This record gives sequence, C-alpha cells and structure tokens, in this order.
Amino acid sequence: MRRATAIGLIMLATACGGSTTEEEDTGDTTTGGETEAAVAWADMTPEQRGAYMRDTVVPAMAPLFQAVDAEEYAEFGCRDCHGENARDVQFQMPNGVHPLNPADIPAVFQSDEPMAQLMTQSVWPRMAELLGQEPFDPETGTGFSCMNCHATAEAE
Repeated sequence: MRRATAIGLIMLATACGGSTTEEEDTGDTTTGGETEAAVAWADMTPEQRGAYMRDTVVPAMAPLFQAVDAEEYAEFGCRDCHGENARDVQFQMPNGVHPLNPADIPAVFQSDEPMAQLMTQSVWPRMAELLGQEPFDPETGTGFSCMNCHATAEAE
C-alpha cells in the first residue's frame, strides 16, 4: 500500500521537519488559524522550508491520506513522502516515493482507484498551492507535476 501511496506525493522537491528554534524566522505568518508562507518556497532557507513543511504541509496532507487509509497513515509525517532515510538525504526528492513512468500518468488521472484519486484530485493540486506553484500544464510543459516527487520508472 505504501508504494501506491506515492502516486504524486508529495510532489515536493523539498525539505521537511528540520529542527528550528523559537527565535528562528520560519518565514511563516499565522492568520485565522491558517499558516501562509511569508517567503516564497524558492527563497526559503532549509530551516524555513523544514518549519513550513512541519507546520503547514504535514498538517494539510495528513488528513487527506488518513481519509484514504487511516491505519496506514495514522502517524503521517516526513518519511511518508521523503523516505525512511529523509534526514540522510537532506529531504531531497524524489526519494522513496514509488517511481512513475510518465507515459502512465494520463491513466492515473482516469483511474477510480482511491489512491490515484487522492493524488490527482487532492494531493497534487494542494502541494502546488502550498509551494506557490501552478499545477503542471501539458500545453506549456511547465508547472508542478507528479515528477516533482516521483522518480522516473522505466516502461514495464
């Protein structure tokens, strides 16, 4: 099930869960219970990215995954997207997320499998939003895509 989880996640070419101190500027502002990035993702330091992932991204993603498999994702965190050795690889992506063959991605968007629907309808667009990026546009070939998180798999 963990491999299926990866269809699109967490589309993060990111950092997660770095340690921060209270005095450290995380680049976040809190308004009305929602945390918004005060600094663009691309301009964040590794420490700011870690804090943003911990304080904003994980809380946004956990309930999405838990709604599909509450037991599997009961303790959703950095490793679910960044792999078991997330800290060792400095949270670089892709790492540990199920590889995808880009040619198979259109079929994922047509799938009624719960994990595929989670990824295409919830995770992918929400991650693009959280990272301040436009979702992938096939016409221009630009934007946040599945391949921001997934390694490229060879055709089977």
